[in-house]
Amino acid sequence: MNCFVIMPFSADFDDVYSTIKTAVQRAISAKESRCFRLDEARPAGRITERLLKELQSASFCVADLTGNRPNVMWEVGYAMALCKPIIIVTQKLEELPFDIRDMQSLQYDRNHLSSSLAEPLHRMVIDTISAQSSYAQRADNQNEFVGKLLLEMNDLKNMVAQAVHSWGSNERVSADEGSRHELITNLEGAWISAESGSHLYAKVVDNDLIAPYCYCGNNELTGVYFGWRKVGGFWFARFQWIGNELSGFAFLKQESFNNLKGAWWLEVELQQSYDAPPAKSGVPTSWDRVKNIEFPLWASRFLEDVRSEGLSSRLARGL
Repeated sequence: MNCFVIMPFSADFDDVYSTIKTAVQRAISAKESRCFRLDEARPAGRITERLLKELQSASFCVADLTGNRPNVMWEVGYAMALCKPIIIVTQKLEELPFDIRDMQSLQYDRNHLSSSLAEPLHRMVIDTISAQSSYAQRADNQNEFVGKLLLEMNDLKNMVAQAVHSWGSNERVSADEGSRHELITNLEGAWISAESGSHLYAKVVDNDLIAPYCYCGNNELTGVYFGWRKVGGFWFARFQWIGNELSGFAFLKQESFNNLKGAWWLEVELQQSYDAPPAKSGVPTSWDRVKNIEFPLWASRFLEDVRSEGLSSRLARGL
């Protein structure tokens, strides 16, 4: 969980920032969390681009609006547009613009930072995190419900499509293809293998689910899953390593909106029939959906290559 601090970059505010950072870090105990201000690091590149990226990745913001400085107000406006929770602090509440006064705000005394800023801000951060967790849980439950409902609706569509078989092959193919597209779209997103820690990023491209992955990690392109289609109660998909002859296939059953379970086999073990998983046991695998994670550069680049030149051409040129 990241807290982005929006405030003037001035030596006059260094002790205020130190107090804010201490209060936030006390409330955020996770090792991978951080509280930071943009000027703490100065890497090469455009400052504005880094500012936008940090605001986008922030879980919530603390903004000191003392003096209503233009750059601070702009950053607050951008954070509001991103729907980021913002805790407003200021030395003078009466100076806040009218359209910000209804936001949760804290007035602090410049000469008593511990009692007027550190302690109340610590409690507000804890309340903010609790509210976010509660909202996220409700959202997860809603997504799970919607996912199950979509699966049931698509199963019903398949039943209807089979029932109207006598209407003609063209109508049947259209119904089946539409159902497949809706189902396969539900698989878009980021996934992680429970067994190997492999990361997979799935996106529909040209009506196929293209899913580049990193085997046993999340730092480079290893292979790709493609050719997805429904086979009974399973998803069948092929996989091919990039720049390597290793290939195979998998049968995966969607246990829930956020979980796929099944097994994979190497291509040499593949028989000609894809109507069901092979009798010979494959390597068990389980994929869990990962929420609120951006596609890494290696996955985004591969998907863009496939979109522009096609999967076959992209596989042909390897890494």
